[in-house]
Amino acid sequence: MQLKKWICGALAGLSLFSAAATVSAAKASVSWEDPPQLTVVAQSSYQWTGVAVTPSGRIFVCFPSWGNHPDYHVGEILNGEVYPYRELEENARFTCVQSVVADASNNLWVLDAGKRTKQDTASAAPRLLMVSLSHNEILRVYDLPADVALPDSMMTDVRVDTARGVAYITDSGHGGIIVLDLNTANSWRALTDIPEVQSRLQAIYFPTGLFSDLAECDGLELSDDKKLLYFSSLGGDVLYSVPTAALLNENLSVAQREKEIKAVNVQNVPADGMVLRNNALYMGALSYEGIWEFRLDESNVAEAGAILNLGVDIRWADSFARAADNSLYFTTSALNYPADQQPPYELYHMIWPSRTDNNAYSQH
Repeated sequence: MQLKKWICGALAGLSLFSAAATVSAAKASVSWEDPPQLTVVAQSSYQWTGVAVTPSGRIFVCFPSWGNHPDYHVGEILNGEVYPYRELEENARFTCVQSVVADASNNLWVLDAGKRTKQDTASAAPRLLMVSLSHNEILRVYDLPADVALPDSMMTDVRVDTARGVAYITDSGHGGIIVLDLNTANSWRALTDIPEVQSRLQAIYFPTGLFSDLAECDGLELSDDKKLLYFSSLGGDVLYSVPTAALLNENLSVAQREKEIKAVNVQNVPADGMVLRNNALYMGALSYEGIWEFRLDESNVAEAGAILNLGVDIRWADSFARAADNSLYFTTSALNYPADQQPPYELYHMIWPSRTDNNAYSQH
């Protein structure tokens, strides 16, 4: 894999090489220790984002309605091919599906943004759907009201804690983290209008050129005990955590919750989605076209992580899912590539066969 240098900063409309531009370069290293094996599970000519893996190993992907997309929104991967989830499509009437997540009870959670981009006028309320894969039936639909989904909101990622009956959703348009009570259907903007959930960079440099359409708070992941929520912005280089107890306490103000936020890694890379595996967070090292590993052990706090030595270029790792055998799946969405250079969209499987830590786990 050829490492791609990323440069980001306050360009303020100036040329990349202008002396007045403020830029910074990542201090990334390459992890050569026991690299995981990487295989391509499937390819698509349509842009996909989310991926979900059920406890039995079924794999689902979703296709947002911005850009190049098929005539369906959620599909299942079988023998390397994508098949529409027609039973769901016939009843859901999706607008723009951004994320899919599987839980331990064989349910699929589907996040519909309700509009194609954050600049669009919403054609429907953003919503989270709970789908029984055993019965191919929509069990419940949670609409986000207008005081939660703002005019410039774009709901993009979700994590579900079924034990506590709560879902956490990122708003990468306005910037924020939404909490949804799955029992009462009540929802609130737990974090909003604070620097931690907003983009702090103006551009990322790729070999294909500058990419400046950076989102606010985007990727998120729950700790295994569900007591911490990790999050970052696509237009940011800091990894944060916040206690879920602070997010769930409706009596707290946003300012009070902000005091509970911790900067876990101040030398992180701009990334899209993320996933937790064995006390390490994995996410896309976007402009390096690689996968970033950040270990959460105490000695590594505020230190940069490392890029995995995978041997191939990863063209914008988008969303991640952890399988029951503790291996990882992730999609690529190649957002920075112009149409005349568009590579195939890929679904990868990443496994650590030589390690003894591929243990089963309890899914979200």
